[in-house]
Amino acid sequence: MATVKEIQVCGGKIHTFLSTACLDYLECLARGTDREKMNFAITQANGEVKHITIRQEDDRIVAYGDFEGLPNAIDYAQGKE
Repeated sequence: MATVKEIQVCGGKIHTFLSTACLDYLECLARGTDREKMNFAITQANGEVKHITIRQEDDRIVAYGDFEGLPNAIDYAQGKE
């Protein structure tokens, strides 16, 4: 089983509970953030730590990270998704 260890909200605070991450996300939206995203640090059963970012863009929600099949953050930033 994989375990979510940390959730970073809008490029800022890091949370260890989903409920506080969600509340912080809503506060970011209310403040008008331009970094509408959540990053999850996930520890796999073998101890390896992987990351996935879920980001709201204008008309879609995208994902990138170091899981197989996803673009990494650099490729995403360079538009190589």
